Amino acid sequence: MTANPKPLLIVAKCALCSTKTELFVCPHCDEVICQICVNKHRSELNETLKEHWLKCKTKFQNLCHLTNTYDKDFVVVENEVDRIRQMIEQRYLDFVQLIDSEKNTLLIKIEDYIRSTTSNVKHADIQQLFKSVNQRLEEIFQGSNTSYNADDFLLEIEHLNMQINNREKLIQHDTFKYPYLTPSKSLIISNVFGELQWNSKPMTNRDLSRPSTTTINGHTSNTNNDRIQDESLSISEDDIISTPVMRKQKQWSTDASGVPHFLCILSKKNYLLFACDKYGCIDLYQLDGNDPSNTPRHLRQFDLFPGNSTSQKPQIIEAFTVYTPFIVVSAHLSDQTDTSSVYFFDHRGSQQADTCLQNFPVRQLSADIGFKCLWGVDRHQHSVYYNQLPMNVSQIQQSIEHREDFIKFGRDFEPIRITQNQTSIAVVERNSQSVHIFDKQTKEQIDEIQNLLRTEGTFRLWNVLLRDDNSMVLKLDEDLPPYSRPQTIHHLIVELDSNGIPIAQIERTAVYGLTIGPNQEILLGCKRHQQNGSIECYI
Repeated sequence: MTANPKPLLIVAKCALCSTKTELFVCPHCDEVICQICVNKHRSELNETLKEHWLKCKTKFQNLCHLTNTYDKDFVVVENEVDRIRQMIEQRYLDFVQLIDSEKNTLLIKIEDYIRSTTSNVKHADIQQLFKSVNQRLEEIFQGSNTSYNADDFLLEIEHLNMQINNREKLIQHDTFKYPYLTPSKSLIISNVFGELQWNSKPMTNRDLSRPSTTTINGHTSNTNNDRIQDESLSISEDDIISTPVMRKQKQWSTDASGVPHFLCILSKKNYLLFACDKYGCIDLYQLDGNDPSNTPRHLRQFDLFPGNSTSQKPQIIEAFTVYTPFIVVSAHLSDQTDTSSVYFFDHRGSQQADTCLQNFPVRQLSADIGFKCLWGVDRHQHSVYYNQLPMNVSQIQQSIEHREDFIKFGRDFEPIRITQNQTSIAVVERNSQSVHIFDKQTKEQIDEIQNLLRTEGTFRLWNVLLRDDNSMVLKLDEDLPPYSRPQTIHHLIVELDSNGIPIAQIERTAVYGLTIGPNQEILLGCKRHQQNGSIECYI
């Protein structure tokens, strides 16, 4: 009871104990009770109130539990939606390819018929033979050629007559055939894409775009994407041991102003995520360092090169890295790919110091706070090099002008990507499709991953991330014919343990940037439309 009973000015019997005394009125139930029964009555009311509150509290907790379950299930729904989008896109491409193939087949049949009919009617071969015989006989009849063999000419004329007779018979018996194209049959468009249904449970059999061939440490595994069961990929080793590879689930997705070609995380008081597109448009986010399932907070957006994306000759960024206090990028003009310029910016996008010109294309940069160096790849010299890491503006020019080779490889070794942790640096070699891990101090090779998901015309290794325990995340891109420009490109993101064994993977289209989050989650920069994209988190 939250209010004291009000005393009455009368003396009567208590409604509870029937004692005749001075009475009080309960403000909650209007009972007329005595002073002795007040506390007992108050306790009974409190118990009733507590009972009702506990029931309400239990219902609320059940609702929260149901909501949490719903949120987890909805993540699965979102993953299914992504897969459906990929399936629709692939079925569209397959259908267009089928139409193009049928169109080309019909056109080839038409051209073959025209070609064969034209050769019969025009008989250019007989005309050429006739002209040759006629020209030589006219020279004989005019007396300009007295050395000839009549028998040879008779045989040649007989052969010509035979060809003419055969051709006449062919023309007389083979009448013209006029082409006719029957009307097309009605097509139910849903038969092309399939019927979109909404089920109470996720389907276990996926109908994806194509089969893929996977080779793990020399052992081949054929994965038919038309039948992927139980959310896992079976990888065969010696055709005996089957190791399931977990499919990572998307936890969140957030919009980006441009297509995130580069993702870098900077640890200050909070974890900051820099997402940069190829023109220098940067989105800055704050990550939740404790719970990776929380969507990051967008802080601001800024441009390193204002107006660059609409320029006729834009600066194209090839390398991007962040440390305290600078953002470092390597860029070149769209029509000048043999040289590069290195720029330093503060974390708000203001350029620091002069532009540092390089006489070779800088394809990658990686800031190393522990070793105080800036790692880079020189594909022309087949080497991995480093500069001293400038910590203030006055050190920038001198640091970039002086570089040291870390490892210089042979001409057949083409380094394309590097990644590093506290003690090691990993190099991706383009030709052999392998990753070589070196000790930073001794420069000795300590590990090599070969033939891992080796392409057989399907996927090629193009990027890698290295964790502190030397476990890795590989990015494999769909292998495409030269100069092809497909609407979508498929990717595999494969997570390896420290022994080089695959433990998880992600299948996605249009993946550009990737990095590892503060809780070991994998962050992907994906293209959504032509000029913008999204950042996705997988756990």
